[in-house]
Amino acid sequence: MNIYDTMNQLERELRALPEYTAVVAAMAAVKADEAANALYGEFMAIQLKMQSGQALSEDEQKAAQELFGKLQENSILSEMLAKEQALQIIMSDLQNIVFKPMQELYGE
Repeated sequence: MNIYDTMNQLERELRALPEYTAVVAAMAAVKADEAANALYGEFMAIQLKMQSGQALSEDEQKAAQELFGKLQENSILSEMLAKEQALQIIMSDLQNIVFKPMQELYGE
């Protein structure tokens, strides 16, 4: 088995994780609910802007805080965010494992 076979196997196993399938189901529930899907779209627009390095204006920061409150109040979205957080923990652990040899190599 070569490294690419191993990576493809890892991908398949990640997709089979209960935490991953829970996020898939939660995302389907968000998309099926008009209000939740609209809030999620707003949330993603803000996330993309922040990830691109663009600073939010003071008004945008206030709107983002209000939106986050609405996300937490929406049971479908709050469930999805909780499921995403559980998956993110696994992905973070995996990232640490993958980069450990490089960190050791360079003495970090």
